[in-house]
Amino acid sequence: MQMSSDLVFDLTTVTLLAMSALTWTIGLAKLLQLRIARGRASILENTFTNAMDWSAFREVGHGSEAGDASYLAQTLKQVCREYSGPEHSTYTFEQLQTLLAAEVQRKLGVVARHKESWLNALATISSTAPFLGLFGTVWGIMQALVIIGETGAANITVVAAPIGGALITTAIGIVTAIPAVIFFNMASRRVRQHIGQLENFSEGLLRYVLHNRPRWQEIEQ
Repeated sequence: MQMSSDLVFDLTTVTLLAMSALTWTIGLAKLLQLRIARGRASILENTFTNAMDWSAFREVGHGSEAGDASYLAQTLKQVCREYSGPEHSTYTFEQLQTLLAAEVQRKLGVVARHKESWLNALATISSTAPFLGLFGTVWGIMQALVIIGETGAANITVVAAPIGGALITTAIGIVTAIPAVIFFNMASRRVRQHIGQLENFSEGLLRYVLHNRPRWQEIEQ
């Protein structure tokens, strides 16, 4: 009985290799996504910080800019349009601040959930891959014992190949889990940094919008 012909062993190995490929795909894609997102947020943040121009705020979403910071600015624009009419003129500064802040926090939650997508897959792979590799090893050793029972020989020549092949699954499991842990920690940290950056940007933008309340009707033009 050869290890290469054992269905359980083969499926375990293929699963581990697929998990390894998925880990690298998710990890690299997520880090690239976050790098692009933080770059776009920094550009828009610097634009408003340096200019704080009302016309620039009105034009958000009309040009080629994209990203999470632009998404938050467009959210504020939408809320400002909704509360720019005379029927909302009795709202106090504090009431409007609460409404706008609540909407921004809700949108930040949407952004955070989007940026955290697939991170659970990395966490699952990092925790299950070593055990799956160990299962492959145990199964391989069991098959080696079957070979010993069938042949009646327990010398190293008989069991070296199946046991050596079985131990490879443990190595693959560990090699799969380590990058998954690293990618998960790196991506999680960068997601927190990105959300923190957006929170700082939205707080400054919120104060600017509230202090320009008389100009909210201009957004509709």
